[in-house]
Amino acid sequence: MHNGTTTRDVMHREFLGVSESDELGEAAALLVAEPADCLVVVRGEEPVGCLSPRDALAAVLEGTDPDETTVGEVMSPPAPTIEAGEPIDAAEERLIAEGTSRLIVTEEGRAVGVLTEHDVLASRPTQRLENAEPGANGERRSRSLERDAERNEAEPTQSICEVCGTLSATLEHHDGRLVCPDCQEV
Repeated sequence: MHNGTTTRDVMHREFLGVSESDELGEAAALLVAEPADCLVVVRGEEPVGCLSPRDALAAVLEGTDPDETTVGEVMSPPAPTIEAGEPIDAAEERLIAEGTSRLIVTEEGRAVGVLTEHDVLASRPTQRLENAEPGANGERRSRSLERDAERNEAEPTQSICEVCGTLSATLEHHDGRLVCPDCQEV
């Protein structure tokens, strides 16, 4: 499906990392200053947790002093990991199986990158239009794309939720959009 593409080929090599002993206030400031949805918490080079804006906000709302609290006290368990040489198809399966939006890419136990569901979807080869037929408005449309569209209308498959952007294996049509179970409840 992805022609030998590995997680190493697609991962973000630059990611934000903090230590368990760093102050929560400093880590929260880093989350605000940088365009990141999480910080990888490392012990040496080994990933041991993640700190999201939600984790930091929850701690502050519970009354903890960000300057007296360490990242290790409020971090979430680490995102699942995957080895850098694994095929991207394995990463896609892992994202769905773990119900997460990111994987920490490792080599010999040390964090070397982050792979998101968006990276996996972007790595997919584009649909070729070699069997295209002219449509009603003159555009060419692949027969396989038409079959996919018909199947998706009847039976949604894994994709990105059009509300929250999370990769989900169980999308359903709701108000004209494909949404995950969490967003259907809202």
